[in-house]
Amino acid sequence: MKLPGGARRVVEEGLFQAAALGEIWAAHTGNRTLQLLTKPVAVPLLGLKALRRGRGLAPTERRLILAGLLAAGVGDYYMSRSDEDDQIIRGATAFGAMQLLYTALLVRRGGRPHPRSAALPAAAWAAAAGLLAARREPGRTRVPAVLAGYAATLAGTLTLAQDPRPARLSNAVAPLVRPAADRRTWLPAGVVLFAVSDTAILLRRTLLTGTRARGAAQIFVLATYNAAQWLIVEGVLAQGAAAAGPRGPRRAGPAHPTR
Repeated sequence: MKLPGGARRVVEEGLFQAAALGEIWAAHTGNRTLQLLTKPVAVPLLGLKALRRGRGLAPTERRLILAGLLAAGVGDYYMSRSDEDDQIIRGATAFGAMQLLYTALLVRRGGRPHPRSAALPAAAWAAAAGLLAARREPGRTRVPAVLAGYAATLAGTLTLAQDPRPARLSNAVAPLVRPAADRRTWLPAGVVLFAVSDTAILLRRTLLTGTRARGAAQIFVLATYNAAQWLIVEGVLAQGAAAAGPRGPRRAGPAHPTR
């Protein structure tokens, strides 16, 4: 039986939210089985939304966002298995592929780097690479190098996501697009939140030592990571719908980026 559009949307959102909450509960309780069942599938479930609601996306754009979500699922699979170097490297490589796919989508839409929007991501990458190098463990040089490489791909995505021109949010490039009710602004907001989540991972890995602090940080990481992916998908769909619409001036007030 074919569900009506509203019911399908409830099912899509419900499946993702259930998996995301399952991840958090698994981290809170230490339920390893639940973690392995939920973490690799939560973000790929957002692909259901992209498939059904992505009619405003060009076919290549739809393939890129779907491939990015699947790559995230692969990264989650490896990251959820253990803290062994090989698993971390495979997971970080998959997430790097995800960031490159998101970057390709942004470039295809006309996103371009700008010194004002690139300065902060570049500084954050330098700080992350420096911290990883300073805190690296003897005999584990591959992991910091791979994580620094992944951080570079995230910095590139963050830079391009802040360009407001492809989504026609403004006529000028600004250092930061301010999140607003306009769902088109949720894409850059999601990428920023992604960076916040990854920063928490870095701090948990290099600075936090207490069991309770590390557990709280892990819950924060999972919550912000899933929220970031949800915002990115919502923003991609909203920007795609806007790009597919008429090119005339918008009737609603613009989402003003900060200067």
